[in-house]
Amino acid sequence: MRKTLPIAILALSLSAAPATAADPAPPAAPPAAPASTTPDDPETLAALAVQSHPSLAAMESRTDALRVAATTARLWSDPMLGAELSNLPVTSPFLGAHAMSGLQFKLQQRFPGPGELKARAATAEQRITAAQRDVDAAANALRGEVRGRFYDLALLRQLETVTIDHVAQLDSLLAAVDARYRVGFASQHDLLQLSLRRDRLVQTLLDFPARQAQVTAALNGALARDPATPIRTPPLTAVAPLPNTAAARVADLNSNPDVARLHAQADVSRAEAEQARVEANPEPTVWVGYRIRAAVPNADPGINFVTAGVSVPLPFASTKKWRATASVAQTQARAADEAAQGVQTRLAASLAAAEATYTRATERAVAYRHTLQPAAEVALQSTLSAYQVDRAEFADLVRAEVDLLDVRREALRAEAEAATARAAVLTLLAAEPEASPGATP
Repeated sequence: MRKTLPIAILALSLSAAPATAADPAPPAAPPAAPASTTPDDPETLAALAVQSHPSLAAMESRTDALRVAATTARLWSDPMLGAELSNLPVTSPFLGAHAMSGLQFKLQQRFPGPGELKARAATAEQRITAAQRDVDAAANALRGEVRGRFYDLALLRQLETVTIDHVAQLDSLLAAVDARYRVGFASQHDLLQLSLRRDRLVQTLLDFPARQAQVTAALNGALARDPATPIRTPPLTAVAPLPNTAAARVADLNSNPDVARLHAQADVSRAEAEQARVEANPEPTVWVGYRIRAAVPNADPGINFVTAGVSVPLPFASTKKWRATASVAQTQARAADEAAQGVQTRLAASLAAAEATYTRATERAVAYRHTLQPAAEVALQSTLSAYQVDRAEFADLVRAEVDLLDVRREALRAEAEAATARAAVLTLLAAEPEASPGATP
């Protein structure tokens, strides 16, 4: 129906002069999106961001470093080999100069306490898991950022297209009102008021390229590529359903990466507490020695000796140290669990808010797109016909045009709000759905 409006409007200006040369021309419309028949998919862009962003690669590298460090958790301490010359007379520092002199070799090994190596390995594994949960949380946040900025960019381009359309419609109205003004059927203030409204829309239109450049740069920053890289957006934003049922979505919050990250930190602290309790056990040290002796004429035949022994530390101070370490780790584990409960509570509230926003925005999108917009188009057509035969005031005509512009804008905003709310739900659930559906017909 919108295509018939300019024809009907121009019917008013038959046999009349065109719009005045003083009227400012609308700015040339910049391309709303790169030339392409297929828009980019926000989920594909989100996956690309996760694959290519250097910050996530850095976190993965730190996780790899922890994996390498974990390979040493079960290693024993190195054995010690010693040699000494003992009991040599100062006046004659040679073997055989005294019956007690000798050369002794000693091999010593410290043994880990019961369960010590297992506890160290468990702590190392938990640290790897916690690092991976940090990567998952950062990746999920990055996906959410990409989704949100994509729909922001799409809305800006859609609003720009609608504004360009309405500037063109106002140009047609200006020509018609100017024609009536020239033959005395319209007032000058009507012409000036309509021209002012048209110029204000032009100024609004001039803001869109800069705002789009800002969002495009931010989106490309999340994708770790050149800020000016073109991004294709759909002419209309689809309103897709939420995943799963409401109860299933609430249950899925348990696997949210932010919650999983805190649970992993709690597991690390519990493993450290267990390791501290095991480390408090004394570590025995065992040694074996072999003493080589030289014969002393008329005194000692020089028989070689073998020695063996074991030592255990007396854990007066270390026990207190390890107990304190275990207590600190247990407290940290409890704090992480409590923080996870707090985050999960906030996530549940955020999910409820996003679902409510999605529900209302979807209702608004359907109402504006399929009911109010056709009604506004009919109202403008009817008002235009009435104005042509002096049965409607100029203010009625302007109001009808304003109403149509507002309805079209609200339809776009409602669709974008529904898509953004759905993206928020996907981020809360850490969902990775298939490619997004196409534009709304």
